[in-house]
Amino acid sequence: MTRFARGLDGCPAGWVVVTLHDGQVADVEVVAHVDEVLDGDAAPGAAIGIDMPIGLTDTANRAADVAARRLLPGRASSIFNAPPRTVVDGFVDGSVADHAAASARSVAVTGKGISQQAWRLVPKIAELDRVVAAGAALLEVHPEVAFALLVGEPLPRKRSWAGLTTRRGLLERCGIIVPERFPGDADCAPDDVLDAAICAWVADGIATGEPPLTVPDQATEFDGDRPIVIHARRPPTV
Repeated sequence: MTRFARGLDGCPAGWVVVTLHDGQVADVEVVAHVDEVLDGDAAPGAAIGIDMPIGLTDTANRAADVAARRLLPGRASSIFNAPPRTVVDGFVDGSVADHAAASARSVAVTGKGISQQAWRLVPKIAELDRVVAAGAALLEVHPEVAFALLVGEPLPRKRSWAGLTTRRGLLERCGIIVPERFPGDADCAPDDVLDAAICAWVADGIATGEPPLTVPDQATEFDGDRPIVIHARRPPTV
């Protein structure tokens, strides 16, 4: 039976999706909404890794984000603080409509505001929050953490030439060959595609039944009954 896995990364047009069949790239596409990769029959029962916070708290820093930063000396800034639960809920109900309101709500609850970057991601985080609450099994992945654990150290900045070529080479060593062209490739950045690909590789580890690797090792925070952890994968043995 074919093993399916998918990786998603946000892009201006929606989401870049890399689909793996038995650990090999079968498709790369850009979709507007996460629902489009959950409702189709192209990859039934696929493990899905996604580069976006899943599980929110009303604290200034999720424990998973703090633990992830420890793994990225010199690159800790690539892990931004996830917006508090109250900000995302306010966006959904319309009571938080702009960055100023979001930051004020965050200060009131956590004592800290939120960055513009975090605010720009709130619509996508709210989208994920909705589908996860409805029962979708999605795995939070942070590409910088996944790549760093693959090689034992943080990589060069992902939008640099060295960062792009190093990441692509690592993916190829793991059997993930990203195509030169695919539908929607003009609507996403090269690093979006590579981030989606490493998310797919992490998800494929779950699909194969490998023991999960999470950051932190044991969840210390929960969103409802869902543990808040970032997923990664152990390097392949040679």
